[in-house]
Amino acid sequence: MDGARARPIDAAAVLVAAGLTPATGYAGPGLVIVLAGALPLLWMRRAPLAVAWICAGTALAVPVLALVVPFAVPLPAEGAPLWPPAAPFAAYGAVVFAADRRPLCRWTPVLVIAFAVLTLPDRLELITRSEAVIALAVTYGLYVSARDRLRAELAERSERIERERLAGEMHDVVTHRVSRIVLQAGVLALAAGDDRARAAAEDIRATGCDALDELRHMVALLRRGTGEGFDLGLPLPDLRPLVIDSARDGVPVELTVDGTPVPVSGLVGRTAYLVAEAALADVRKHAPGAEVRVQVRYAPGNVRIVVRNTGGLPDAWVAAAGPGMSLPDLRTRVELAGGTLVCRTLDDGGFRVEATFPTS
Repeated sequence: MDGARARPIDAAAVLVAAGLTPATGYAGPGLVIVLAGALPLLWMRRAPLAVAWICAGTALAVPVLALVVPFAVPLPAEGAPLWPPAAPFAAYGAVVFAADRRPLCRWTPVLVIAFAVLTLPDRLELITRSEAVIALAVTYGLYVSARDRLRAELAERSERIERERLAGEMHDVVTHRVSRIVLQAGVLALAAGDDRARAAAEDIRATGCDALDELRHMVALLRRGTGEGFDLGLPLPDLRPLVIDSARDGVPVELTVDGTPVPVSGLVGRTAYLVAEAALADVRKHAPGAEVRVQVRYAPGNVRIVVRNTGGLPDAWVAAAGPGMSLPDLRTRVELAGGTLVCRTLDDGGFRVEATFPTS
């Protein structure tokens, strides 16, 4: 993994630890031991626990050797800035880069390092300073670990929601088209005058039914185990992006939301968004310069979306509108979602689109 490769900052950690080593007052064998604990920091991303244990071993070995052979390996100098110099980096690496390990495996070398510092006799200031720096390194490591974990979870959640949204869109669009094929094939089978035509129509209808079953199965696989997004049951999608786009295209829109938002199914949410989108596209196409109001009203058991516009102004500027969706197709989509669609011309020359969906 790229995250396990040594980076320039790891080399900087080695240089800092090695640079602090002469200040400990060591020379000869003691200097070699302390430097041996600093060099492995270059691999603290790839083997954080091994680096932490090497640092812990160094911190324990020096006091023990100072008792056994004090002439060869003395205790660190009282004015040393930190002991051991690699301790904060090793502790940080164990907390951050071994976050996926069991807590006992991750925290044991860190605790051993902290305990080894306490074994220094007659070095209270050095002990206090070293323990404080190690504690700060561990605290910052916990913060970085939690931040990285949160980022990964948010990225994974966004990916699941996007996959589920695509599955829902695919289900809605393809199911609508294939369902029309199945219905037309059924009508053709009933109206056919000869057996061959009837058999061919029935075969088309059966094939369409099989395709619908396979599509539902595939969508279920895409949504399985996510527990996120549209299948979770959320209030209607935010319509403000449509309002912003419409204003940018030359048709200002007033948006109001009445009532307490309640969860709706994914199909209802997507269809409601499509109704508002199609209605605003028709206003830009047929009534440039009109005053438009979009109202979302939550009531017990249903949610209603009303898009109402006044008559347009022939000379008004408006961006070119796309083909949009025809009212029959829009009505079919609304009915597939269990709702009703009412469209009518108003006395002032405007138009009103009203879609009502169940919230259960």
